[in-house]
Amino acid sequence: MNRTFRLRGRHLVLAALAAVVGGGAAPQTSSADPPLALARDGYFYVNAKTTTVDGKTFVTDQMYVEVRIPARQTHPYPIVMVHGGTMSGVNFTGTPDGREGWAQYFVRQGYAVYVVDQPGRGRSGYLAESYGPWKVPDGDGGQRRYLSQAKYKLWPQAHLHTQWPGSGAPDDAVTLQMTSGYLPEIENFTKQQFLNRDALVALIDQIGEEVMKRANEALEKARKGRAGPKEK
Repeated sequence: MNRTFRLRGRHLVLAALAAVVGGGAAPQTSSADPPLALARDGYFYVNAKTTTVDGKTFVTDQMYVEVRIPARQTHPYPIVMVHGGTMSGVNFTGTPDGREGWAQYFVRQGYAVYVVDQPGRGRSGYLAESYGPWKVPDGDGGQRRYLSQAKYKLWPQAHLHTQWPGSGAPDDAVTLQMTSGYLPEIENFTKQQFLNRDALVALIDQIGEEVMKRANEALEKARKGRAGPKEK
């Protein structure tokens, strides 16, 4: 456990961003961008447990993790991207108007990137007998919070919002791309937090050894660089 918190505090860039980030805030990319050069493109699950319901065995508490490792990894520490409420990891793998997302951006910068679906959300699956009741967000919340802030003026700076592509209207094509990604989520917010905590700790435990290995390699290279060439 000490290793986990040490990694989280010093060696891991943890991008715990709300769903608003997926709504068009990713950097602009050109259609002429070259293909991504990847050493690995895949997924795995962490923190899976089994539970018995009415004599049948089910999996619960699991978290889906999507991983992209660049062919030329120039940074020793990975980035873990955690979406916010109502959404899933697709917030980081593209934008509603068809641009690349933050995941691809950081892979292009030489980072290993891990994108998760929170437990009980999206590809992590939902077991009602374990998680309890679920709720589905309505489109009005998105209108107020990040699609049409200037219209609702819920905070002083809302009128400055200019980054959302399209009109922001409920039936706008880009808006529909965003709201189509709304997913059922665990109604009990406290339960959500504990599930996320345990799953993220499990993820950091799993990738931490590789992080430390790469960190040690980077330090060794730095030491050799400072030492300069050996005398003959």
